[in-house]
Amino acid sequence: MGDDEAAEPSANTPAWVNHIAFRVNTVPELETTMTRLQANGIDVIGITDHRIFKSIYFFDPNGIRLELSAQVADAFQMLEESKTAQASLKEWNERKAHMREQRKNN
Repeated sequence: MGDDEAAEPSANTPAWVNHIAFRVNTVPELETTMTRLQANGIDVIGITDHRIFKSIYFFDPNGIRLELSAQVADAFQMLEESKTAQASLKEWNERKAHMREQRKNN
């Protein structure tokens, strides 16, 4: 059972980091959804090209960041990407740790 308290994000974490991602079937579906959201007054970031997929980002009425993405890579490209995903994540985490250490020392 919840405590009726909103989860507070870390002050050191940008708002775009904490989000829920959903996949749509095609880029045209992503574009149509973006247009519909904007027509209803929703501020949308994107379309962002992540090379193997494209995404849009927006906040839902509860303030939760949502991502909708459409895969543009084929099965072979996704397999190739999976071979380097762990190394890319490790590198990102190392950069993040280094930046935190620099902030702490300044």
